[in-house]
Amino acid sequence: MAKGLRLISERLNSIDLIVEVRDARIPLSSINPQFERVVGRKPRLIVYNKFDLADPQSKKPLIQAFRRHMPATPIVFTSCLTDSHIKDILKYAATLADPIPHVNLMVMGMPNVGKSSLINALRRVGVGKGKAAITGAQPGVTRTVVGTVKVLEHPAVYLIDTPGVMVPHIADPLQSLKVAVTGGIRDHLADEQVMVDYLLFELNRRQAFDYVDWFRLPDSQPTNDVQVLLDAVARRIGAFSKGGILEPNMAAKFFLKQYRTGKLGLFTLDDLTDLDTYFTSDKSQPESLSRRKEKKQLKLAMRKEQRLKANRQDD
Repeated sequence: MAKGLRLISERLNSIDLIVEVRDARIPLSSINPQFERVVGRKPRLIVYNKFDLADPQSKKPLIQAFRRHMPATPIVFTSCLTDSHIKDILKYAATLADPIPHVNLMVMGMPNVGKSSLINALRRVGVGKGKAAITGAQPGVTRTVVGTVKVLEHPAVYLIDTPGVMVPHIADPLQSLKVAVTGGIRDHLADEQVMVDYLLFELNRRQAFDYVDWFRLPDSQPTNDVQVLLDAVARRIGAFSKGGILEPNMAAKFFLKQYRTGKLGLFTLDDLTDLDTYFTSDKSQPESLSRRKEKKQLKLAMRKEQRLKANRQDD
């Protein structure tokens, strides 16, 4: 993570526009506050990717909140599967080419928000060429800053991919679950069955009970018991081990895949009812300290800790 941020900061001087990609299913939880410290006041365009898997009603409150609190920052809602609104990003980048001869973009975002897919979509739509970045269902596909990729001919627009940078620690367990179920954390690290338990809670809370018929739950009734759900899923897909024992992990992986492909419904997991409070909180504001001041404070804290240790030894 530290390496990713360092690589990003080393290339910033040559960048004209930051394209920050977020997951439309978790438009708040997919924000990495670390970017604010690195990017600072660089011009930015926010892309809410995978909008085809999110609640369509989530678009309006986000647009309104940005108009009130960040009117100078444009936002775009995209789907790389259908190339929806990809041209809007290229058009905005093209406007920056005057008076500069060409525009350099840097794509950044949390792991698995679809950065590489977006790069491929921009190249496909802009210059009619194939893949320029490797994509994958699990986070961590892009490991380093890759070479410059042309995504538009006239005016010339070039783009740089970056590795996904995860928040070092997510204190809120609910936020970490949201990031995990949308693929931002490797499944085996987050525990598939725990993620399914969370999804079951969300489905029941939203009264999205289609899973009852699809997986033939007992008595055709919803359940709050994840084990009941996983047993039903395992029977439905034939997930058995030797001796006819049900395989809950295999069932959990299948259920997660159904959610991630939109088969269980289109949901935005973050609560967007009070965006004004969010935008005025410290979570969404750039760091006020410069890198030099930050290093100075770190040195002071280390000296203070050394003095305390020395005093304890003297005692």
